[in-house]
Amino acid sequence: MANHFIRCLLLLSCFWLASSAAFGQVNLQKDSITKTGKQRKIFVFPAVIYSPETTLAFGAVGNYYFKLSHDSTIRTSFVQGLGLYSFRNQAVLAIESSIFFPGERYILKTHASISHYPDRFWGVGNDSKDQDLEPYSIGQFYIYPQLLRKVYRNFFAGIAYEVQNVFTFEYGEGKPAGISIFDLQNVAGRKGSVVSGVGLVAQWDGRDNAFSSSKGFYFSYTFSDFSPNLGSSYAYTNHFVDIRKYFTVGRNQVLAFQSILNFNNGENVPIRSLANIGSSSMLRGYYDGRYTDRNLFGVQAEYRFHLTGRFGMVLFSAIGRVGFDASQALSFKQMKPSFGTGLRIAIDKKEKLNVRFDFGIGQNSNGFYFNVIEAF
Repeated sequence: MANHFIRCLLLLSCFWLASSAAFGQVNLQKDSITKTGKQRKIFVFPAVIYSPETTLAFGAVGNYYFKLSHDSTIRTSFVQGLGLYSFRNQAVLAIESSIFFPGERYILKTHASISHYPDRFWGVGNDSKDQDLEPYSIGQFYIYPQLLRKVYRNFFAGIAYEVQNVFTFEYGEGKPAGISIFDLQNVAGRKGSVVSGVGLVAQWDGRDNAFSSSKGFYFSYTFSDFSPNLGSSYAYTNHFVDIRKYFTVGRNQVLAFQSILNFNNGENVPIRSLANIGSSSMLRGYYDGRYTDRNLFGVQAEYRFHLTGRFGMVLFSAIGRVGFDASQALSFKQMKPSFGTGLRIAIDKKEKLNVRFDFGIGQNSNGFYFNVIEAF
């Protein structure tokens, strides 16, 4: 299952940044990080967010944008941290960073979090029922660093290491023993789990901008092996493929496409490592984890266009499916649809940083999202 807590990292930025852009409290262009001697930006601010997974939440965010080189063609590095508490009693401390070294010969990416997170579960499978909804709660520590080296032009290769320690897992409150859907489906990881694994990463990044691409091609493949030899409670492998293509189709108009494959192989894959439908970036309109299983296929398209001044708009649609094996996930039967629209507010035109407000509609569900940078 995709990590909820890391996604929250970018959500909290939008209110402060949007109000700064709209009311002139901060002039981001005046202190561009592409200028010599103006290499850093630091923001620390309170924030309020809303998402289908957290409902209303309050927190504090720190953002540090910088460059390790005066070369304006090198992408902007960032470190972002948050503290979050929601009306659903979710508490998260998290950090995310991407550091681009001079010449972009190396890229270091890190995700880390510690959290207490009440969540929801409908059972495993692409046909899980709304009436099977059962709440549960976890305590989790998570860290995922990646180190990539440029091999040729836009091609990077490297290694990764992932540790996820679910040290508490509470479910079945008020239910007799054995009645919970976790027990009925014998869900792996329902007593807590530790997963630990090394990965190999291959990435081609030909996009013109990492925050809001208007042209170019992106491909990423990650293979991860989780083994008891590394302290993992479960032995399994994961293959994750992310393919994106961007076309400029007119003045300030972009067509963007993305396809993802998330395949897990192994006798037991713990619940927090399963592939799932629904997030702020893919198949918007579904609760993150509404449909979950070992394998996932998803594809989406987005049309982005400028309205006026700092404002833009997008239209998007997607389909996806989860399945026990790869053939089920790739089947076009019972695909879950998603579509919606969104507003964009430019907060730094030079860096192409946008605040996004999206409303997605899924099958018998919907969701409202806001974030910094595009969905993909």
